[in-house]
Amino acid sequence: MKLGSNSFFSRGVLIAIAVVVALLAVQSVRLGREVLFRLDGLSTAATDSLQWTLSQAEIEHLKLENAVLAAETVEDLAQVRRKFDILFSRIMTIRESRTFAPVRNAPDNAGIMPRVQQRIDYLITYIDGPDEALLFGLPRVSEILEENRTDLRNLALAGLTEHARASEEKRLNFFDLLSRLAIVVLALLVALTMTTLMMGRLYQRGKRLAERTREAVARMRAMVTSSLDAILVVDSDGKIQEFNGAAEAIFGYSRAEATGANMADLIVPDHLREAHAEGMERFRTSGQETVIGKGRIQLEAKRKSGEVFPVELSITASKPAEDGEEGETVFVSYLRDISDRIAAERELRNARDKALAGERAKAELLTVMSHEMRTPLTGVLGAVDLLSDSGLSAEQSGYVTMIRQSGDRLMGHVNDVLQLSNLESSVDNENRRIFDLAKLVGELVKSQQTAARQAGNELSWSCNLGPTNNVLGRPLAVQRVLQKILQNAVDFTRDGAVAVEVQRLGSSDRVEISIADTGKGIAEDDLDRIFEDFIRLDASYSRSSEGTGLGLAITRRTVEAMGGDISCESELGEGSLFTISLPLPASGQSASNTTAPAAPAAAADTHDAVQKEPQAAASVAEQQDPQALDILVVEDNEINRILVEKMLRNLGHRVTLAPGGAEGVAAARDRDFNLIFMDISMPGVDGIEATRQIRNGHLADGVDIVALTAHVAPQDHARILAAGMAEVVTKPVHKSTLADVIDRRATLPLVRSRRPVAKSMPTTKLTAADQTPEPAPAAARELSDIEQFFDALGRDRGVEFLAEYKGDMEQLLADLHSCEDLSDPLRAEAHRLAGSAAVLGFGALRHALLDIENADGNGGTDLMRLQAEWDEAQGEITSHLAA
Repeated sequence: MKLGSNSFFSRGVLIAIAVVVALLAVQSVRLGREVLFRLDGLSTAATDSLQWTLSQAEIEHLKLENAVLAAETVEDLAQVRRKFDILFSRIMTIRESRTFAPVRNAPDNAGIMPRVQQRIDYLITYIDGPDEALLFGLPRVSEILEENRTDLRNLALAGLTEHARASEEKRLNFFDLLSRLAIVVLALLVALTMTTLMMGRLYQRGKRLAERTREAVARMRAMVTSSLDAILVVDSDGKIQEFNGAAEAIFGYSRAEATGANMADLIVPDHLREAHAEGMERFRTSGQETVIGKGRIQLEAKRKSGEVFPVELSITASKPAEDGEEGETVFVSYLRDISDRIAAERELRNARDKALAGERAKAELLTVMSHEMRTPLTGVLGAVDLLSDSGLSAEQSGYVTMIRQSGDRLMGHVNDVLQLSNLESSVDNENRRIFDLAKLVGELVKSQQTAARQAGNELSWSCNLGPTNNVLGRPLAVQRVLQKILQNAVDFTRDGAVAVEVQRLGSSDRVEISIADTGKGIAEDDLDRIFEDFIRLDASYSRSSEGTGLGLAITRRTVEAMGGDISCESELGEGSLFTISLPLPASGQSASNTTAPAAPAAAADTHDAVQKEPQAAASVAEQQDPQALDILVVEDNEINRILVEKMLRNLGHRVTLAPGGAEGVAAARDRDFNLIFMDISMPGVDGIEATRQIRNGHLADGVDIVALTAHVAPQDHARILAAGMAEVVTKPVHKSTLADVIDRRATLPLVRSRRPVAKSMPTTKLTAADQTPEPAPAAARELSDIEQFFDALGRDRGVEFLAEYKGDMEQLLADLHSCEDLSDPLRAEAHRLAGSAAVLGFGALRHALLDIENADGNGGTDLMRLQAEWDEAQGEITSHLAA
């Protein structure tokens, strides 16, 4: 920038000096010509002519006087007249000529010329008269001439004076002219000297710039030569002008081979040449840039061997023209072979995809295994419940109790694994709502009092939340976190104390919950490990506690999911202090008046739900006079309808069945219900639309609608809750789950409405048997496999439905094999059959059907998996049909 500014300044100074020199040269030439003119004028000075004329006039006057005095005869008069004519011409010259104007107009001479002229005019009368008159008047002429002689003398003297003055003026003017000429010449010399100095300075600077340019060119050439990137300089015709060493190594051409060759023929792949030619032509004609000046872009290039490889390219157009002058445009290209980088990125993507696939497979395995383990385990626990009421001996009751305890512990482990999988997948099905934190903590402490007393511990708690105990948050998650920490504190403390303290941090939105115990404590080296997955500090055979090592890991993830943090301070032999900080803003609303939807509960989590107010959720089992509830079940899958009906009847309730969403809306319009179970995916009017119609039409105000669905994605659950449903229960559904939901969600039994039941809706006839709860079979189990299915429906009806299901599956597979793209009816049929598969205990088949429902294209890979799962399930179905 500095060099450019100096160059611009020097150029300006040089131009200014050149202009000054030109002006001085013109002025010196003009003054020189004037000097020559003056000299020429001096050589023929007008003052010399003036003096001579005046002198001659005086002489001619004297001659005329002599001629008059000498004239005596008429013959002498001719001489007198000739002398008079000469004098007259002299006088006329003096009177008329501009040369004599200074003499005539001088103040001292103002009266001379008029007198002289008057006398001459008077003499003319004699001169031009007859000879006799002239001869007679000669004496008078002599007198007049004598008078005139003095004036002519004075005029001649005035001429001499004027001549001296004019000569002096000319001398001064000429001196001034010479002085100005000398100044101009001197200035011209100075300007020429400055020009010479400036030219010399510019010459020296030019030499330095040329040297610097040579150095820069040498450095640039060294940089280009040593550059690891290929550098190509191409002219507007596509001819290569420069080709560095890196380009030789990358493309395989020598510099001699590449220089002068067409770039497109050498390095542009065949499939890109047409686009390259069009781009070059477009730039030449319109100046439009497609690749030029766009920074680094990724393209393909070709080596001498013909190999096409990826490159990173940057092209810049360079125009050497300056100040509007035209110049040739050249293109400077920087190319980098990125084959290794692309390969590394591909390997990295493959590794990432494999890792993600592994994570998904692990999550899916955990989910599937926990589900598949829970299904038979639920049957076992249900059978244990029924067995315990069958009049067992004391020894048998002890065995049943051990089975129940082991089963509960196993169910807890399975639930931990499933919850961990959900947390890792960012599954969060609980909405924030207003709840009483003090009440929640108090109930948790109360639930642990028995275990604390058995261990000899004193369990206490305190709460200081300020003006209100109502907070906005996720009560189920808070409950799980506190329950796990509090349970650990009680389990690991013997004959000590456990204290729970809840307080709000100033006026902020954060609440700090501390749980302190005087138990065995934790070693300092283990404090950072206790929140990791599958970590058990006591892994020996003699460990004093059971568990998977997931409790605190799940707790940490849950706390962080709520935007909080958890920490632990502990010393061996002294005890531990767990501190949980959560964002729980205080709320002025009452928790009992809050209408925020409860979190959807799966089969494993429904027992954790916060119960509704007793006025709105009185449990049938808790009433001294049990009264059956009216429950509407909306389900398009016939098998699922019958099973849910059977379970609800075993629980002692009246059931109305609707095979679709439209029929469910009609049922809600025609009569009142205490609770509605709603399937989601149904043909025609689905569960979400049916719920909207029921809510918008005020057909079941004050009655909860609970979703029964196979959808487990959190976004699906959010959409379901937004439609107006109270919570979500995922299939397969169990009797204990239904009983728990009814206990929390059902309204008090209402007086039966007198509205008639729609004739078009298949419902259960309300016979006398319907008014009395059916006794549960002694050998009943949770409906999760085919044997249990037969127990619930009866063998004949079960075989009928099983054969129908087999035919439907075979028809679906035939349709899937013949279709090009999955249609909506096929997807809906897959969803329907997936629900039945879950009921029959075919978990893998259910997942395969759900994958078909959500597959892209024709689901080729998923179809192969479905066929394999069906082949396995079909064998079991066939064996039961043949039995």
